[in-house]
Amino acid sequence: MMLSRRVVIIANGDLKDLVFYQDLVSEDDLILCVNGGTAHALDLGLKPDLVIGDLDSLQSADRERIDQMKVRLIKSPSQKDKSDLELAIDHAVGLNPAEILIIGALGGKRFDHAFINVLLLDIPLRKQIPARIIDENQEIFLAREEIVLSGDKGIYLSLFALTDKVSGIVTEGLKYPLNNDSLYFASTRGLSNELTATEARVSFKSGLLLIVKTPAPAAVTGFTWPGH
Repeated sequence: MMLSRRVVIIANGDLKDLVFYQDLVSEDDLILCVNGGTAHALDLGLKPDLVIGDLDSLQSADRERIDQMKVRLIKSPSQKDKSDLELAIDHAVGLNPAEILIIGALGGKRFDHAFINVLLLDIPLRKQIPARIIDENQEIFLAREEIVLSGDKGIYLSLFALTDKVSGIVTEGLKYPLNNDSLYFASTRGLSNELTATEARVSFKSGLLLIVKTPAPAAVTGFTWPGH
């Protein structure tokens, strides 16, 4: 059975504009914090439903606050084969939610963390659960099938192949259309396309596509997979 609520995962990356995220998160969302992401949730005035991680970046004052709130904790070992964010995504996928939204997964000093965090979007994707990473500057998706994205005219939409080839790409609502074309790994051909309408459709026959929408609108509903 699908969880009717959306799961919002709050990681410990950069959150600069708190108002942006307050407008993004709904009171109906299930809030899942990863370690120090708990501080972000508290700063946003949110009560976490669950905190996952080895708790190494959870400040003692924040630990006291969530203990008073009786927030559920799932403590992971400090030495493990998965990152705490991956464990949080695994848990969220197990809830079979309508959508997973991840914030606080970008920025900071560690590019390797940001890079793998983007690739972790493939975990819910394999279960056909819509998922995205969002911050004040961009919205990031992975797709293995047709995807419809909404946004203001003129915003950038970049398409990148994460497999050797993404074939049979057909786009609608973009300034530089693709008509049964292919994109190849490590090619910039899909960089900085633009929306010419408030909705764009991207379909393709095979491959894994990384989609980056810039700037990210503050809308809670920014994309759909047909059938969801």
